[in-house]
Amino acid sequence: MKTSFQPHTLSRKNFLKVMMSGAAGVLSAGFDSPLSLRSAVPPATEPLVRGLTPYIRLYGATAAAIEGNAKLDGLKISVNCKDSSRIKWNVTALEEGEYDLFISCAVPGPSCRLEVISGPSSVKSDLKFTEGVYRSSEGGWSVNFEKMRLDGKLHLTRGINPITLQVSGADTDEVVRLRCLEVLSASANAEMTAAEESARAHRANTDWFVKAGYGVMFHWTDFTQPRDGVKKPYPDAVNAFDVNAFARLIGEMGAAYVLFTLNHAHPHCPAPIQSWEAVHPGWTTRRDLIGDIADALEKRGNRFLLYINSPVLTMLGDIGATGLYDLAYSEEQFIEIHKNILSEIGSRYGVKLAGYWFDSWYQSLAAYPDVPIEAIYRFCKVGNPARLTAFNFWIFPVLTPWQDYWAGELYALQNPFQSRYIQRGAGAGFPAHGMLSMLPSWVHSETGPIPPPQFSTDDLIAYVKANMEHQAVTTINIGIYQDGTIEQGSLDMMLQLRRAIRGT
Repeated sequence: MKTSFQPHTLSRKNFLKVMMSGAAGVLSAGFDSPLSLRSAVPPATEPLVRGLTPYIRLYGATAAAIEGNAKLDGLKISVNCKDSSRIKWNVTALEEGEYDLFISCAVPGPSCRLEVISGPSSVKSDLKFTEGVYRSSEGGWSVNFEKMRLDGKLHLTRGINPITLQVSGADTDEVVRLRCLEVLSASANAEMTAAEESARAHRANTDWFVKAGYGVMFHWTDFTQPRDGVKKPYPDAVNAFDVNAFARLIGEMGAAYVLFTLNHAHPHCPAPIQSWEAVHPGWTTRRDLIGDIADALEKRGNRFLLYINSPVLTMLGDIGATGLYDLAYSEEQFIEIHKNILSEIGSRYGVKLAGYWFDSWYQSLAAYPDVPIEAIYRFCKVGNPARLTAFNFWIFPVLTPWQDYWAGELYALQNPFQSRYIQRGAGAGFPAHGMLSMLPSWVHSETGPIPPPQFSTDDLIAYVKANMEHQAVTTINIGIYQDGTIEQGSLDMMLQLRRAIRGT
């Protein structure tokens, strides 16, 4: 990864020590900015991270101990729990009192019992079967995570409190998958309720999105392979990209909008965005491919949205054995980078940029628990207050009300949505949107022809129609070659979808 400095990282050991003390926000206060970043990211006129988040999120990665039949999953992002599972944390409470508990988990059956204990205080609950749009995996475990409030309150004293979560009664073949346990004081609960009301009042109108019905996505990156021959260097590929041919292709497919990758696995940016170049020198391009695509699509009446991977943008480090990340930046720097880049992009493209889709925020928020997402949401509106924004929490419950629609990373065909606003599952409360991939992977990064779609035309048409009947939106990720063309089988499928949906 190209950088002009060696990031001042916090070790996993020190991060774990801070997180286990319940004072995640001091991560920000303990950093000095790298010298090169001080010039790249001008200081804010007022603090962007004002203090500790007034509620506590407990992950498997921040546990003091995982015991019994509980264990971190293979990705280190949730804890698989069977009968006789225990997870223990040490939590710092800023005030003594009664605390509300919210659990984000996936439950495959009705026979599981949960107990949360701190000293003589405990909260017991029968875990309910969780539902959503995801189909069960081949292994039988559920990927339908939901966020649920537990009945009862846990008493905590001021200072450090041990908290133990126990799962019992689960069948031997059933696995309860725990993403996080949230602990909220009465004041924090009131603040969260007020934030949810404010967020709903500020959400952008999604009528055009619903009317669109479906659009397309392209993971066009520095890994994207050509149809044949040798892959061009990324800047050369940017210069050679035929935006007019690309826009005509979108029209042929009947897609109402395009979601295009600004960055992905690497921090490339196919436009001369100065604030991006300041953080990632050498990764921007002279040609403004983003602006050229937006212009070409606007002439044809199509909307344009951008994909941004926030962990790559902010150089979030490798995940460790416990599920914790090395951090390249403080929380203030994380916010400053987003502020500067989103403000420049928003001002540059204005109403031509209709929306954002931010990837991997289940990672970003776990690594930076005190990031005020409301601030980032407001930066997204620079130049276009109606711009749509989604932060992708993948299969996990969305932990912020500050977004306009559910990111909906589904990958394969799942159960159609049943209403415009999601009633159950990870995206509960948000406008329904599902993102599929024709490819077995999101990016055509292997040499040779793009493989045929992983689902049939009839199944895709039935899925999109069912969603549209309930005012839900579908985004279809299509394999793309480096020259901006696609595989014939994918095009044929999209032509049939257009005729079935648009009638032409």
